[in-house]
Amino acid sequence: MNGRGGPEAAASLLRESARAFRTQHPDALCWAAVLHLCLDRAKQHSAYKSDPRLPELMKAVEDEIFSQYHGVPLGSGLTDADLDDALCALESGLAGAPEAAQAAGHELILAWRSGSDEVGEDWSVRPWRALLSRFDVEPKMFLARAPWPPVPEDGPKPIDWRTELDALVGLGRVKEQVNELRDLLYLQRLRMRRRIPGVEPVELSMHQIFKGNPGTGKTTVARILGAIYREYGLLKGGQVVSVQRSDLVGAVIGKTEELTKGWIEKAVNGVLFIDEAYSLTSGGAQDFGPRAIDTLLTEMEDRRNSLVVIVAGYPAKMAEFLESNPGLASRFNDEIHFDDYKNDELIEIFRRLIARHGIGAPAPAVEARVAAWLANRRANAGARFGNARDVRNLVGILFRRQARRLSLTYPDGTPPEVEWDSFAPEDVPCPTSGAQADTVGARGSAVDGQTTEEIK
Repeated sequence: MNGRGGPEAAASLLRESARAFRTQHPDALCWAAVLHLCLDRAKQHSAYKSDPRLPELMKAVEDEIFSQYHGVPLGSGLTDADLDDALCALESGLAGAPEAAQAAGHELILAWRSGSDEVGEDWSVRPWRALLSRFDVEPKMFLARAPWPPVPEDGPKPIDWRTELDALVGLGRVKEQVNELRDLLYLQRLRMRRRIPGVEPVELSMHQIFKGNPGTGKTTVARILGAIYREYGLLKGGQVVSVQRSDLVGAVIGKTEELTKGWIEKAVNGVLFIDEAYSLTSGGAQDFGPRAIDTLLTEMEDRRNSLVVIVAGYPAKMAEFLESNPGLASRFNDEIHFDDYKNDELIEIFRRLIARHGIGAPAPAVEARVAAWLANRRANAGARFGNARDVRNLVGILFRRQARRLSLTYPDGTPPEVEWDSFAPEDVPCPTSGAQADTVGARGSAVDGQTTEEIK
């Protein structure tokens, strides 16, 4: 049914899909089944047929709605009378839409069923609309005579969180906890789709405490969690907004509340990540930090279905932070501990960082000096050791020393290209001690377009 024909074409297609589906599920015809067939027609015949959201929607319907038929009571499917009522409502509901006059049957059904609440709404309509929201598809787009507009650029770009999680160096316990949380959300989604009378979904709190030293991957894992929350429908956006004390605390009365609410507004439908959260409670009796916490707790309650908050910092100081306000411990009942990287893991991080910038596998002598520098840095910095952040700092130092070495070696011309893509042992600084080690470790670099502050 790829020709035009308005409501008559829609009626024919609706009855055709009903007959086809009832051969396999005689008692459970639902709107999701009809819409899945209509999506397939749209993928073949509509002006927006090449949009990647169409096959993504079809797969999501299969994975998230069709899998729930086992929980649908027998006899709850759409009847012929339900379909007749729906066709009448479809015709009247789209009567005033100029785009509908030229629309194909499948386009009319998709546009009407995605927006109308008046007739024949069954158990599958609500999850269908949740999918539309997730994929940024509006009902009127199904009547479009042109390709769909792209997803707004200011929206968060989905990440392949599974690949990112697997690719993280070390962090075995963290990965296990993240996968456990994903499994919980998946099972919760299955439970919610069953719609058994009297059975309510488990109330979940996704707020998290991240305990760990700097540079142990906390910000990266926060982004992964944001993507998971989006994929499983807990959050519409899944973006991660990172803040610290200076972003939230003002210098005059009333400014702290204003700043905190402003950042929360940016994080709505996503994750607010507060690094070094304990600094909000360490400013003394006249400090405005506690006002930021009070505002945060109020907003977390008011936005319980649209905001996740992750607080992060040193393990010991985070324990003091939670004890500073009676409301904090009750809001944050789950924590993930990030261990420091082992020496061999730091070397693997070093290899990956330099490979990202075109540097080949380092020679054993280079790796030995890098390992010595990092070991010295760890011994002298103690709790201030930056883990992956210090590795990135060191990579920035190596690039600067390499450039200086080559400029001195070839003062009258361009160094041979083969020299660009490798480090020499002398590019690695000698291990320093005491204050000198801290100075080197705290120095930021702009390698890879990022400052080291981005590795939390």
